[in-house]
Amino acid sequence: MNRRNHLKNLAAFMGGSLLIQDVLGQAFPEGKKEKTILLCTGIQFGNIGDGSHVTGILNLLNAYLPEVKIILWPVINVNEFDEMILRNWPDVEIVHGDLIENEPDNSRIEELARGADFVIGGHGERGKIIWAASELGKPYGIIGVTVGRPPTGSSKEFADQAAFYFTRETASCENLKEAGVECPAYGFAPDASFGSDVQDTYRASRFMMEHGLEYKKFLCVVPRLRVTPYYKIAPSMKHFKEPWSEERIHEVETLNNQHKEEDHAKARAAIVAYVRRTGNPVLLCPEMVHNMDLFDELLYNPLPEDIKAKVIKRTSFWRTDEATTVYKNATAVISLECHSPIIAYMQGTPAFYLRQPEDTIKGQMYYDIGLSDWVFEIEQTEPQEIVDRLMDVVNDYQSAQLKLERSMDYVRSLQRKCMMEIRRAVGLKNDVYQ
Repeated sequence: MNRRNHLKNLAAFMGGSLLIQDVLGQAFPEGKKEKTILLCTGIQFGNIGDGSHVTGILNLLNAYLPEVKIILWPVINVNEFDEMILRNWPDVEIVHGDLIENEPDNSRIEELARGADFVIGGHGERGKIIWAASELGKPYGIIGVTVGRPPTGSSKEFADQAAFYFTRETASCENLKEAGVECPAYGFAPDASFGSDVQDTYRASRFMMEHGLEYKKFLCVVPRLRVTPYYKIAPSMKHFKEPWSEERIHEVETLNNQHKEEDHAKARAAIVAYVRRTGNPVLLCPEMVHNMDLFDELLYNPLPEDIKAKVIKRTSFWRTDEATTVYKNATAVISLECHSPIIAYMQGTPAFYLRQPEDTIKGQMYYDIGLSDWVFEIEQTEPQEIVDRLMDVVNDYQSAQLKLERSMDYVRSLQRKCMMEIRRAVGLKNDVYQ
C-alpha cells in the first residue's frame, strides 16, 4: 500500500473525504517532501499499547503532514515490528541503534538526524531528543506523554525548550502549568494510540475461525498486576533492561500478591455475567506479553465449570495490528491494562478500563474524553457495578456505539488542533486546513 492509497483509506478517520482530496491535490503533489521529521517513539515490543503509540502517531502525521518524510528511530528492534510498520507505511525509513555515552552506535543515525528538520519524541525517548538538540541543534517537540509531577531543573528546561509539549491527559498539563513551563505550545492531546488503525485481517480471521469467534459475539478480557514484573520479561520485548534487585522483586511480588485476587474477581464477575446473559464466548488476551501468565490463576481457574467451557485463552503474543482486528470484531473489551480499551475505541468497540492506582495518572484521559462511566477505579468499584454497565452495553449496543462515537469526535477535534500546532512548529503552511 503506497502513501496515496494509505491517505485515501484515512478519509473516514479524518472525518470525511474532502480533506484527503485536498491533501492529495495541487497543494501537496505526490512525491514532494518539504521537510524531514525524525520520529523517536516505540520503546517495547512486548506491549501492544506501545506499538499503538507508534502506529497512532504515524497515522496522524501521514494524515496531517503528508508532505513530510518520516524517519523512525525506535527502541524496538524486532523484525516483526519493522514488517508491520513498512507494510502500512512503505516510505517510512526505520533506523536502529542506541546511544552509548551520548554517541550513536550506528553511524547512519547521525547521518539521518543531521538531515532532519525537526525531531518529535514520544514516551521514554528523552535521551535521544536531548542528544539531537544539544549535539545537532535540532528543534524538537513532545507528544503523547505523561508528566507525573511538576518538572524542575533539567526536566523543566527540557520542557521549556520544546517547540510543543502535548500530554495525553489533563493532569499532566496541570503539572506543566504549575511548574511555569515556558514552552510556546503545550496542552492536552489524547494518547497517540487514539490515532492507531493498523489491521491484520488475515491473522485475526484465522485465529477467530480456529476458536469459533464470531463478529460481535465474544468478549475480550485483559488482566494486569498492580506493578508490571519487568524482571520476568525477555530483554528483546521490553525497554527497561536493568536487572532488578532481590529487594525490588520482593517488594513488587508482595504488592501484586496482596491485590491480584480481589482485582481480578471483579473481571471474573463480568465474564460470568456475559456468558450467562448471551451464551457467547470470552477471549482472555494480552496487552503485555506477561499477561498470558496470569490467565489460569486469576481469570480461568476460579470460574464455575459451565463458564470455563466458554472461555478461550490466547496462547501466543500478538502484534498491535492483529489485536486491533480482533478487538474490532468483539462485542466489548474489559481490561485492567490501559491501552486495549483505546485500541478498541478506534474500531468502534465499547470497552471498560478497570484502573489500578499504581498505573500512573495516564488513566485521567478516560475522564477527559467523556468516558467516565467506562472507567472503574478498581479499589472503589463493586463487581456488580461492572456487570450492570456491561449489561447496559449488551442490551443497547447501538446507544453504546453512539456514545463512543461522540467521544471519538471530541478526540479527533483535539488531534486536529494538536496537528496544526505541529505543522506550525515544523514550518509548514496551514492554509489548506483553514
